[in-house]
This record gives sequence, C-alpha cells and structure tokens, in this order.
Amino acid sequence: MAIVQTFEACLQSPYLRRDDSAADRVGELLLRAADRLEAAANLRANPKGDPTDLCLMSYEAMFCCLRALVYQQGYREAGLRCLILACDALYVRPGQLDARHLHAFERAQELRLAPDEALDAASAFVSRTLELLSPEASSSTVRP
Repeated sequence: MAIVQTFEACLQSPYLRRDDSAADRVGELLLRAADRLEAAANLRANPKGDPTDLCLMSYEAMFCCLRALVYQQGYREAGLRCLILACDALYVRPGQLDARHLHAFERAQELRLAPDEALDAASAFVSRTLELLSPEASSSTVRP
C-alpha cells in the first residue's frame, strides 16, 4: 500500500476508522499522559536520570494526547501517520491546536529534542489537550 498523505486517504485505508466507542478510552489515555509526564519530570529532577528515558517518557505523554484528541472525535488508528493526519485535520486546520505540538511530537518520536525541550513540549501538549477536552472547550481557538 502506498504511503497515505491525507486524512481522507486514511479514512479509505486500514489505518484509520470510525469507532463510536473510541471516546470511552480518552480518560485512560489522559491518565497515562499525566503519568508519563510526571515520570519525565522526575527523571529531570534526578541527577542520575537518563536523558534518553526522559525523552521517551515525554514522547509517550504526547502520543497519549494525540490519541486522546483523535479518539474524542470518534476515530481509532492503526498507523502513526494517520493518527497525525487525523489530528491535523480535526484540530490544527480548524484552529483549535497549534501545529507546533504536532511538529514537536514528530521530533520527539525521532529523539531529536533535547531532554528539557522534550519535557517542555510534552507539558505544553498535555496542558492544551486537557483544555481542548474539557467540557467548556467547545469553542476554543488556537492557543499555545
């Protein structure tokens, strides 16, 4: 199968599908994101903390946020590229999420962020995700 480059193509592929029960997993994903973010912060606070582990925990926190956002809209992914494209189509293009969060996620996935930068990016992504998914966030606009 060719590399999928659009949200619409993802919907026609086996890598993204509608799932009416996907939103039921959002709470679990947010708890996992908070856990990973806390683990990353603890690694930074520990002089013997491994910088690579800090980056991985930060990446995992962002990954949980990415999934939570897409799941909240009633989609489930079977591929990372379609997960990113779905988040872009559902949140970035409509102006609810700054694209820098997705760019930081992609850089973290490639371990191309310094540990402090990874933790800061994860913290910002988790905060924005919580804002977007709170009940009063139905009319949110782009914010950091």
